Amino acid sequence: MARNARQILKELSLQTNIHVRSTADLVEHAGKAATVIEAQRREKGQEAGRRKPDLQPVARTECGRSIELTPWQVLHAVARGYSLAGQGMARGLAEHWQSLKYCEAVHGDRAGAMELTDKGRTPERRYKAMQSQELGVGFGLAVAEHM
Repeated sequence: MARNARQILKELSLQTNIHVRSTADLVEHAGKAATVIEAQRREKGQEAGRRKPDLQPVARTECGRSIELTPWQVLHAVARGYSLAGQGMARGLAEHWQSLKYCEAVHGDRAGAMELTDKGRTPERRYKAMQSQELGVGFGLAVAEHM
């Protein structure tokens, strides 16, 4: 069922639950992945990336089991992150407009959790994987801003 622009914009402003999972296992996995990336960069003669030296799980007292965000907050975090990473005004503007493709990709379900729409589920595999990765970055940034 196709949604019109008014419905999409309304859904983007609805609060939805984002479940936060931060464990020692995830911290360990992130540390191992960073070590592999640093080794690859050294092999290529590149400078090591900057990272926080002592990662710790986020305390439950800081975020609980979930937080409430709107899809707009997640999309804005993605757009800001990529715009700030780019160079020049034209590139930032292009990336901002490109991020609007996600507006039809997410919405809140009946249980109040965020999920992919039919349009978010049907793109080609490569596009879907890229979209998923970028939305993951957006969720991470939005949760960090919230906390």
